[in-house]
Amino acid sequence: MNVEIFGGVGEIGGNKIFITIGDKKFLFDFGLSFSESQKYFSEFLKPRKLNGIIDYLYLGLIPPINKLYRNDLITPFSDILNSNPYNIITTNENIVEACFLSHAHLDHYQFIGFLKQDTPIYMNWISQMVLEHLTSTSKDPLLDEVLNYYESFKMVPKKRKSENGEIEYKRAKKPDFKDSEIKRPIRILKEGKPSRFKSSKGEVDITQFQTDHSIPGACSFIIENDGRSIIYTGDFRRHGFHSEWVNDFMEKARDANPISIITEGTRVPSIEDFKTGSYRDDEQTENEVKSLASDIIKSHPGLILMRCSPRNLDRILSFYSLAKKFDRRFAITPKIFHLIDSFRMKFDTMEEERIKQYYGYYPLPDYSDKNFVVYMPRKGWGKFEAADYREAYQSDIFRIDNYITYKDVKKEPDKYLLYLDYFMFNELIDINQKPNSTVFINSITDPFNEEMEIQEDKLNAWLEKLKISKTDTIHSSGHCSVDGLIDFLQKVDADNIIPVHTEHPETFQEFGLSGKIILPVKGEKYTLK
Repeated sequence: MNVEIFGGVGEIGGNKIFITIGDKKFLFDFGLSFSESQKYFSEFLKPRKLNGIIDYLYLGLIPPINKLYRNDLITPFSDILNSNPYNIITTNENIVEACFLSHAHLDHYQFIGFLKQDTPIYMNWISQMVLEHLTSTSKDPLLDEVLNYYESFKMVPKKRKSENGEIEYKRAKKPDFKDSEIKRPIRILKEGKPSRFKSSKGEVDITQFQTDHSIPGACSFIIENDGRSIIYTGDFRRHGFHSEWVNDFMEKARDANPISIITEGTRVPSIEDFKTGSYRDDEQTENEVKSLASDIIKSHPGLILMRCSPRNLDRILSFYSLAKKFDRRFAITPKIFHLIDSFRMKFDTMEEERIKQYYGYYPLPDYSDKNFVVYMPRKGWGKFEAADYREAYQSDIFRIDNYITYKDVKKEPDKYLLYLDYFMFNELIDINQKPNSTVFINSITDPFNEEMEIQEDKLNAWLEKLKISKTDTIHSSGHCSVDGLIDFLQKVDADNIIPVHTEHPETFQEFGLSGKIILPVKGEKYTLK
């Protein structure tokens, strides 16, 4: 078994992991490196689509690997890509047997759309649903290419011929593609059911197991061959509402005779901080978050604002339950409503036992629940006319008719718990509450890069201007605590431990684990026996 890692090395995110068994190479995640991307790009400075994958290769955001990328992103730039330092050619050969997605965070999926269009993409139904939701509600052009494939630089005939009867051509747009042309081979994984592949070294079984993270659908993998296995954890935690999933996976990983475990280490601190134990200062569980938020909601008489990650369904449903408990209306954004509605529609296609199972995990609100409403921001002429809300995920809300506006919040502020999106700050002018009568519950991770700090400064400026008090951060990480990670690794007891998705892989050497710590070097091949 060979392992090559091209992302997530000495950084948080950007996982790109290749595992080769015999003549078969499997890819696990192909995501964006936040740190590398933010060195060069910002909200208004993006890689150029007109340059194919060259901008990404030039800046080291994706690795220069031949027989991996789509031909339509190579052929127009063959004069550059066919030679050093890239040596990438146009070919129908594909070095990847399959790509496995651990979860739908962009530091794990962002560049999957660059893979050859015949690459089978394996994911569970929840990640597929979340990606469909993101595709419908986001303007990120790379998202369109994860589940689908739209050939770049394609010319198609115009519907009308020229005056002399000749066929004229135009640049293809989305409506010009047939469904048969755009569908990628998406393979839906089933919990605990292996996907089997034949290799020159025998059968390879790759099995996904549900795990707990800050987004639904996250999973870990066991890759088995000839009585041994490699474990890939993806991103996980043990202090959320579903710790039993992780415990179950931990037992299965231990029983799989692991030759190696490739593990995340997001919260692992520097060696100095580990030795002093200061890393424990900011630890909160999901239950503690709910309890702290409950105390604030119970005691505050006026309008309450809150924010959390818009795809952290556990946290969203937790605040929804608190709104019901204290008889407030939880007013969410149209995008969050679309996510919940997407889950509901998926549930409706399942057998009854599965529906009961997932409603136990995710108790979704009913459309008729008076404690669950959608806040519609003003758009267009500001008259709340359906014509001003052209995106499908927004216009659908008018048909369901469970939305409210700033007028409702302004009239009865003490009846609302309002989710405040970053792009909703100017709605606070319309809501226009008395100074010092509103509280903002901050339930998202503290800023850890320049872009987040800029956004936080803007938020603080708005809150200060409107005299809205802001709570201390009430947040539970989506990643495993250090002590929980050490316990997990001790119990799995793999021969080799490869830390990824961490800024401090060297600290793993201080954990006292029995397995050998391999500090990965980007692009280096490790043979595990």
